[in-house]
Formats: sequence, structure tokens, C-alpha cells
Amino acid sequence: MAKFPSQRKILYAGAAVSNGSFAETHTLCVPKDLSILNRRGYASTSRKGVPLVYRVAATVYPTGLDGSGYTTTVAADIRTTAKFLGCQNNWVIKNAAVKWHAAREANFKLAGIKKRDRGAYSHEIRYGYDAVGDSFAAPVDGLGVAFTGGTWDKSDLSYAADASLGLVLVGDGDDEETDSFSGSQLSLAHSYLVSRKNQQADTNLETEEGPSRYSVLNKMLSGFQESVSVQDDIIENARGEQDNPPYEVLDLSDSGDVGHDITEEVELGRINMMPQGSGATLPQTIILDIPFGICRVLMSHQDPGNNSGFGDDLAIGLEVLDIFEMQG
Repeated sequence: MAKFPSQRKILYAGAAVSNGSFAETHTLCVPKDLSILNRRGYASTSRKGVPLVYRVAATVYPTGLDGSGYTTTVAADIRTTAKFLGCQNNWVIKNAAVKWHAAREANFKLAGIKKRDRGAYSHEIRYGYDAVGDSFAAPVDGLGVAFTGGTWDKSDLSYAADASLGLVLVGDGDDEETDSFSGSQLSLAHSYLVSRKNQQADTNLETEEGPSRYSVLNKMLSGFQESVSVQDDIIENARGEQDNPPYEVLDLSDSGDVGHDITEEVELGRINMMPQGSGATLPQTIILDIPFGICRVLMSHQDPGNNSGFGDDLAIGLEVLDIFEMQG
């Protein structure tokens, strides 16, 4: 992991906000923007592929970049919400990233490509959020002008002859039960889970099939003959209780079943704002842990008074507080 950044504050221009429903305003890539502002390479993972979590203080500015405030007079019942979404933070995501990193390194080794022959910034995988072609927001300078920056190309992984694919953090997986995959992207977590032995929906299936509930031999050996009915109840409970995982089990036999809990994005946090006094709204700040440093932002104005013309944009500021490896 690169040195902790000295330039830790990042500002993003606003985007038009939908009135009445949530719509995406920004897709953010914190390591990309730290690289621009600190002139050194930051990444979504360590050199071993372990995902990095970026802890940030996120501030939403209702006044926009110029500080002029809302351009439309709003009623006291207006509500503005910004929510930050990202991939899940758990052992599956962590292990998936480490395994894919190892697979990529193995491909380079098989092709005879040494690390010194690769680009200086090609030691970690660069992920898309929900599409390989994601366009990340650009940070702006003190006058609100976007930084030029450099090139942030996504990582391509070779799968077969003349084929390459990218990895995304959220979104449906693909059918890998047949040898017909020819897509341009794979879900990080889904592809990892289908590479493992399939988890059974029933974790004690073997003991449900035997021994026999009324085995005479077992009754005689146990010396528990006087309370046979109690023993029968205990066996029944052992067979039927708490033997199903409390999480979704993937069904590999269903090739069309590629959308799973593990591929879904989760809410990292949200900010709710409302006008104060004559209509001014104070900036609001929330602490977020962003896996891989990649997230998207959805915003919405809600106005029970039906002021449908209100769609003012909101600027976003981030201050990086910490960078640490995902624990899983």
C-alpha cells in the first residue's frame, strides 16, 4: 500500500438531482482521485490482492460549488437525501479478490511476463463498480474546474484465445456451469463462489439419512431404554433444527440463476437534509467505510408540496481518514 496521502481532501462538482425519486449522480473511485492529487499510485487492493477499505468523512453541500444556495425558492417541507452505495464487506469479497489476484499473477507467470516487464501501476487489479466501462467522477480544484489527471484503465484478464474480461464489484454473475462464457465482465464474488465446492442447503444431510431413528442396536448400546420417547424427540430435533445456512445458497444447476445476495450492493450510509429558517440548508457529514474505495451516490429531492421544478445539484467533499485491509 502506498504512503498515507498528505492531500486527503477531495471535492466533486454537483450533478442534477432528481425530484421525487433516487437517481445516480456520481460514481466515485477514491484511489484514482488520491493518485491525481498526491501524484503517486493508490489502489483498491494491497499487492497481495487484499481489498483496501477507505474510511472517509463525506460531506454534501446543498449550496453547490459557488456557495449560492438553492436557485429555486423551496418550501419548508422539502427533503433532500444522498445515499452512498458500495459492495459488501465480508469474507467472500475478501477471498474473491485475493483469489483473482493470484489467478492474474499466475497468468502473467505462465506467459513468461516478469513484474519488471509490466507497467508500474499494474500490480493490483483495477475494478469496475457494476460495469467494466464505468465512468468515474473527476475531482475538481478550488475554482470548480475538473483536474486533468492521467489514465485510469481497468484491468483486463485473459480467459481464452483472443478473449479478455474485467471484474466488477456488484451486479449479476454469469453462467459458468457450461464452457460457453464469452462475456466482457464477471462478478467478483459470484465467480469466486461458483469456483468452490457447492454449499449444501442442508448441512447435516448425512445424519438425516441414518442411523435409523429406532435402531434397536443403538438403543441397547446406549442404555437409554426407559426414556425411548425422549430419545426419539432428541434425534428428531437434531435432524431438523438449525441445519440450514442463514444465508443464500447458490444453485449451480440453474444456469440462469446469476443474481444473488452476494452480488447486491449495500448502503454504506445516507445523509438527510431539510431547509433551515429561510431556506438555507447546512452541509451534512457522515463517516463511511468504502470497500475498494469505490462507491456510487444516489440523490433525491422529495417535496410533499409538489414543487416539481426543484432539481438543484449538490456538491460532494471527501476527507480520507484511514486506509486499512478488509478483515472479512
